[in-house]
Amino acid sequence: MHATTMEVLSAILIAVVVGIAIVTDVRSRRIPNTLTFSAFCAALIVRFAFQGWAGLGLALLGAIIAPVILLIVHFGKGIGMGDLKLAAAVGAFFGPVAAVVAMLASAILGGLLAMALLMQRGQLLAEFFSLFLVGLPFLKGKKVPEEPANAARTVTTMPYGVAIAIGSLTTLAGYAWLGASLPSFGLLAGKL
Repeated sequence: MHATTMEVLSAILIAVVVGIAIVTDVRSRRIPNTLTFSAFCAALIVRFAFQGWAGLGLALLGAIIAPVILLIVHFGKGIGMGDLKLAAAVGAFFGPVAAVVAMLASAILGGLLAMALLMQRGQLLAEFFSLFLVGLPFLKGKKVPEEPANAARTVTTMPYGVAIAIGSLTTLAGYAWLGASLPSFGLLAGKL
């Protein structure tokens, strides 16, 4: 099956957007609003230009579903607003069905990335066992005294935009490898 003009254009725009997001997220742990909002607007324009009002509706639905999937998977914690806005923009390009696939792939890859970062810092086993000892205070180690309020803290952050980017690109590659049209693209063209 040959890709449509809209699929090719959307794939190129997704690749450019997530490529820029990787660079900015790794460098500064931020994904700029100018990137996410312009990508979201581009997705709406592309969808409307090629699919009309129905395409615009699918874009909006994808933009709602993608960040909700990430919030559910992460229990609403540990994910930044830039990551959610990037997910919304990518979801608008993908539409609702492929957005679910892309965000689930992102969550799996994000978990692998988090494990790699914890292994790098030597914290993987501590984090692993803390999951099982949450309700058992007598099995935990000694309580560490609190640091003074003015003490500097080092917080390990993870550039989750990288996981979203790789999950999105993996979704694109998976559909291309299968020779399938992205579900919400083909839905309006009668391909499903």
